[in-house]
Amino acid sequence: MLSGAAVLFASDWKDKSFPDWSKDAVLELLTDSPWAKPRTVHFTWTKRGEQPFTYKDVPGADHGPQTPVGSPVGGIGAPKPKMPDRADIIVRWASALPVRHAKALYRQREGNLDDSKLNALIGAPAPDYVLEIFGIPALVAHQGTDTVAAVVKDSVHLRTRSGKDLRPTRVEVSLDGTNLDIRVHFSRKDPIQLADKEIEVTGDIQVFEVKERFKISSMVYQGHLEI
Repeated sequence: MLSGAAVLFASDWKDKSFPDWSKDAVLELLTDSPWAKPRTVHFTWTKRGEQPFTYKDVPGADHGPQTPVGSPVGGIGAPKPKMPDRADIIVRWASALPVRHAKALYRQREGNLDDSKLNALIGAPAPDYVLEIFGIPALVAHQGTDTVAAVVKDSVHLRTRSGKDLRPTRVEVSLDGTNLDIRVHFSRKDPIQLADKEIEVTGDIQVFEVKERFKISSMVYQGHLEI
């Protein structure tokens, strides 16, 4: 059922020009498309060389549970009372134009905004490649978002099949309700091209690992490679 739906949604954004996309097509672009890959990651909640830590080790854990509310763009909420053993995340190219288009449409429709606001929501293109890791529980940042950013910057690699090896130039980590929004920047100085064929993203972020692949030939949008 899901695979059939994906084909239907994909044909919508491929066959119809922006901004004439259905709600389902927008969600498909943001959550399961050539630029966005859903994945379940598993957590190992241990301090290196020490005993496993618990929810009470997290600063502010005594505030009590609240019901989380979220969306594929961002949400609001509060920490859960138990340490999660896994999370469903999205690894996507936030700098890619189709993702920026889909996010703008999502925000416009959710906010019931006038069509004249759409261009402002899209914004200017990023000077870097920006890989977004969305959906990591906020509890991962129990030592602060700067600590997460430092670990991600040291561990995440971007490799192409042709041999390019890109390291992050900077990392931004922000709290978005119950989740972290991690944005990893890579320089465009040596641009990724169709001849590079495939991008592999890997990272050991201590309590979880990220490993994802993107087929470059599928990342063509409006006649251009978009990353």
